[in-house]
Amino acid sequence: MSLPDVLAAAPPAVERAPIYRAGLGRSVPRGFVRIGAAIAIPDVLREFNARPEDVCARAGVPSALFDHPDNTLPMTALGRLAACGEEATRRNDFGLMVAERATASNLGLVGFLIKQAPNVGAALKDLTRYLHHTDRAAVPLLEVKGGLVMVGYSVIEPNVPALDLIYDGAIGIYYNILRGLCGPEWNARDVAISRRRPAAATRYERFFGAPVAFDAEATTIVFDARWLDAPLPHADAALRSTLREQIELIETEEAGHFSEQVRRLLRTAFLTSAISIEEMACALHVTKRTLMRRLGEEGTSFRQLSAEIQFEIARQLMEHTSMSLTQIALALKYSEASAFSRAFHQWSGMSPSDWRGRRERRPKTPAA
Repeated sequence: MSLPDVLAAAPPAVERAPIYRAGLGRSVPRGFVRIGAAIAIPDVLREFNARPEDVCARAGVPSALFDHPDNTLPMTALGRLAACGEEATRRNDFGLMVAERATASNLGLVGFLIKQAPNVGAALKDLTRYLHHTDRAAVPLLEVKGGLVMVGYSVIEPNVPALDLIYDGAIGIYYNILRGLCGPEWNARDVAISRRRPAAATRYERFFGAPVAFDAEATTIVFDARWLDAPLPHADAALRSTLREQIELIETEEAGHFSEQVRRLLRTAFLTSAISIEEMACALHVTKRTLMRRLGEEGTSFRQLSAEIQFEIARQLMEHTSMSLTQIALALKYSEASAFSRAFHQWSGMSPSDWRGRRERRPKTPAA
């Protein structure tokens, strides 16, 4: 998405709009994220002699957003801000520069919780289980297989601009969290980012200290499973119990958002292994009939949510990576590209090649 397109999506008079603050028992709204993980944006901008107030104004977000890490904004607005930051600094690695300064503490209550886990494995399970309390526009990925661990991050909110910068920042924060949990001797095996290869790709390998693959179907870090048993020396079991209690109180208040839970599980499933409606019901501890009924009460269905998630993954991969349509079809669990093309035409009214061609003909943002 070009910068003019990004800015055209900004709502008017955002500076005068109230800022919603999460934390202290208040949950992050759907499609929103806490600004804590990106709180370093003003500092990065100042390093390149760019005024944060000007960049925020151009992106259509209030500059007072950065006054408190619990303030929230829509993921689409964060994408606009990242795109404007990239233009102001003329750095394609803007997202990575912001992530360099982030730690688990930047995730707020969830970040403090994972630092109190007895070991790395428990910390990652907590992060995966509760990330939506700081970010309700994406899902975390966690898979242990063959002596390796894969952790990752996938945006589920549709039409987020500058997704390449968002993924750079997210996986950079994951890397810092893992280094913080495991210590300086920990190393990643490899890193994959769901974005086109940037001009300065070696910069990414220096940051992660591992091979980095671009044009990936998912944004992930892989490392040795032996690290899961590594104890966290400063963990406090009593504090962990208190923090989990606070998060569970918010969980109870959000129990009615059933379709959102299904969306999160579906997004994870499409990027790991396929899932049936029976398996989904089992994962949510309900019967298939209850699952169908509750989704119907929220005006949707398992089939409709599955199509929405597949459509969004397809759009992200076609716009932000150079993956072939055959590769994208396989990533979405289609046995052949023709079946994917038919489905995409039903979703969008055009073939995937036509859709991608229109996006590629748009002017690009400035390069670093």
